[in-house]
Amino acid sequence: MTSVGDRIEGHLFVLKAIMDRDKLTLEESLSRYPGLVPTEDHDAVRRHWEQQQRTTTIIRTVRPTELTATGGPRPWAENWDTAEGYYWARQRRFLSHVLHRQDYEIDSVDLASDRVLAHLENPRHPEPFIVRGLVVGHVQSGKTSNFSALIAKASDAGYKIIIVLSGLHNTLRQQTQRRLQRDLGHENVPFPKGVGQGDPEKYWTWLTRDDLDGDFDPGVNVGPLQGQNQVILVVKKNKTRLDRLLDWLENKVPEHVPVLVVDDEADQASVNTGGNRPDDEPVSEVLDLRAADFDGEMPADDELDPSAINLRIRRLLRCFARVSYVAYTATPFANILINPNAEDREGGDDLFPRDFILTLPHPPGQKYVGSDRLFGREQLPGEVGQVDGLDVIRIVPELEVEQVIPPKGKRKPYTPVIPSTLKAALIDFLLAAAGRMVRNGADQPCTMLVHIDMRKEAQDKLAAEITAELGHMRQQWRYDRENFLPVLSDRWDTEFRPLTSSMDLDNDAPFEKLEQHLDALLTPGVEVRILNSNHEDELDFEIEPDLKAVLVGGNKLSRGVTVEGLLVSYFVRRSPYYDTLLQMGRWFGYRGDYVDLTRLYSTQLLVTWFHDLATIEEELRRQIEHYARRKLKPWDAAPRIRSHEKMLPTAKNKMKDTSLQQESFDGRKLQTLRFPFDDPTILDLCTENLGTTRALLGSLGAPHRADPGRLNWEGVSAEAIVRFIELFRFSDQSAFDVPSVASYIQAQTQHNELVSWRVMVSSARVQQNEHRTVDLGISGHPEVTMIQRSRLAKDPSSLGVVTEPEDELQGLTSAQIEEARKLQESGGFSTLGDAFRSQRPPREGLLVLYPIDPSSGVGANAKNRRRLFDEGIERPECVLAYAVSFPYSTSPRSLPYVVGHKAGRP
Repeated sequence: MTSVGDRIEGHLFVLKAIMDRDKLTLEESLSRYPGLVPTEDHDAVRRHWEQQQRTTTIIRTVRPTELTATGGPRPWAENWDTAEGYYWARQRRFLSHVLHRQDYEIDSVDLASDRVLAHLENPRHPEPFIVRGLVVGHVQSGKTSNFSALIAKASDAGYKIIIVLSGLHNTLRQQTQRRLQRDLGHENVPFPKGVGQGDPEKYWTWLTRDDLDGDFDPGVNVGPLQGQNQVILVVKKNKTRLDRLLDWLENKVPEHVPVLVVDDEADQASVNTGGNRPDDEPVSEVLDLRAADFDGEMPADDELDPSAINLRIRRLLRCFARVSYVAYTATPFANILINPNAEDREGGDDLFPRDFILTLPHPPGQKYVGSDRLFGREQLPGEVGQVDGLDVIRIVPELEVEQVIPPKGKRKPYTPVIPSTLKAALIDFLLAAAGRMVRNGADQPCTMLVHIDMRKEAQDKLAAEITAELGHMRQQWRYDRENFLPVLSDRWDTEFRPLTSSMDLDNDAPFEKLEQHLDALLTPGVEVRILNSNHEDELDFEIEPDLKAVLVGGNKLSRGVTVEGLLVSYFVRRSPYYDTLLQMGRWFGYRGDYVDLTRLYSTQLLVTWFHDLATIEEELRRQIEHYARRKLKPWDAAPRIRSHEKMLPTAKNKMKDTSLQQESFDGRKLQTLRFPFDDPTILDLCTENLGTTRALLGSLGAPHRADPGRLNWEGVSAEAIVRFIELFRFSDQSAFDVPSVASYIQAQTQHNELVSWRVMVSSARVQQNEHRTVDLGISGHPEVTMIQRSRLAKDPSSLGVVTEPEDELQGLTSAQIEEARKLQESGGFSTLGDAFRSQRPPREGLLVLYPIDPSSGVGANAKNRRRLFDEGIERPECVLAYAVSFPYSTSPRSLPYVVGHKAGRP
């Protein structure tokens, strides 16, 4: 069944080919080939074309962030052109010609999957290998598209067996297999016209089926494992199914055959908990699984025990001599907190991504709605202004929540009622569905999600009340339409049209255009479907592409499964974990052409939590970017996840190797002391730092004061300081925590502290023959005399100290200096530096820059020191270091972080 949107995209695809071939405009193409596009579709074609032009002019493909063990792509990948591969070329044509993906969307998938492939081992490498990596996406953002492209490219490169581990439910496994068959091709389902006839010798051998019961069967023939065709399996993650797979694979795969294992939703079940589940409820209740989802006779708690599944995944990897394992998740909190040193005798190393961590960029364009766009988030260091959310959230009062969820206590009677906000949500769904049908055609899916509680009794009883309420609305439509219509019309005009007009005036529609579609929705009416293990209802948008339904469910809808055409969500269920709450957000995803019609009903508390999570997510991604700029290895980058007063990043049994740390820089002095003096990377590092310093100082104009050995500026913005700190580089081993420092500065500015900064450049006071100069880009001072510093003999990456005691006097009056000395002498402060910082006003910070002469030697009386650079070593133009001096605060912000384990080099 082809939707209106697909039909218009198809028209545009043909028209663009003609426009490119004949060098015509859109209007010229429509007039020259009048029978090509039906007249009634001309306006829609023009709108879509204009929208595409507006979009494509501002969209660029962004490269993923990569934290790698090798410091970059593996050599084989740099010489491998994925564009020449058979499987990827066909998939790319399918994405363009059949799914009508925009060029920038395809380019984004292409680039990201190229980068993942570049960190796998060469499948043609003759020696045994095992690679473990992690790809971090966004919730509902198309991770399947990325690993589908990776599978195609890896197969082109030479990987012969593909195993995809996909979720705990049959529904999610089926959904994943269907999407892979669609994207990769299936011998029984030829690619449509425009993609080309497939090569029978290149057909996939699918060892699992795309029906609900199509999971791996150990009775399948093992012959394909030794054959030439590509072999692929999509398998659920439970103990018995994995045991059967392990038994079937034992000694069956030749050592020369390379294997790719893709672990979808890798934070679920794959992480070793190393203990019992903390939940009071049985696992079958918590995960809402049917008997058909289990494969063994053992209790569900044993069948789905994360430690048991983790062990079997590790054993699976040990079945192969040459294997790459790639974990995919949008909520990586549990994965990055795995102890990188964890191993055991039976399973070997744990699944910590020691070879690479790659974060996918935010999906390009405006079609994707993620947590930050929907809920907004805090302003982060380097940003100007807060990130605001969309005006589609409606608050459910806590008193109304009590009307729909069961009371605490298992034996208390429960009879839900439909509160006013749920009634409003149901009306909004009818209007949004009618609005989408006007915009995109009656054959589009239109769904509403109601998620109130994990208990199936609550879902069943509320679904009955929703059915009754919709029945009442149908009666109003049939017998009291003259009074019902004004209610609907007023709601449309006041609730929907203002937002639509502000976002895209072309999509604004008067209520009269909705009436015929409302009639279709209310006669015979929207279906209410209960999605839990008490019922046989399932979601299958391939069979029902135009489904119009209210979906009532819980855990079965909490992870992985895509709800097509989701317009309205009524969500009041709390979770104490970041990853669980984010995964419950089925409203995230690609809603670009109807985001103005979506609504989310939730409590103020949950909206605040999602706002906080959007901030935590973005901060974690930026932290990984920072580690990548410093070229840290995955095992050296101890993850830091901002803590929350009411939630944990993930379940406690996945955090057994973490610690909670409070970060505050109140009254502290920090220095950059460590640099890779004996590594060739020091040259590029110092060149970059020199450029960063010139950019800062050049933007400040002439110094406000120029004393011997000191150049001073006042009133520098916190944004300029944060930008400098974030760009400046030093040794991987440095304890200087840039993300925390930047966050602290940003947090203090919210209290009108650290808003104005003094900047000082320290230089040699006397120009001597042996002292060299450097150009730091300072107006009126083209030459600055560099200072002399040496490094520690026993710790040769460290300067030991870079500051001078009097540096912190900058900006202080004589009276303040005298008061500081008295305070220190009387025992008020342990050091004079602490006392000086107590006199600096809280609004003011101090940044001191130190240009160091690379030829610095060691003084005659210096002990335990060595030259900055050894003789004969190529030296940079200048080594720059800096110190930051924070005053004592009247309201210091302490930032709590959950900190993961940091390993030594393996």
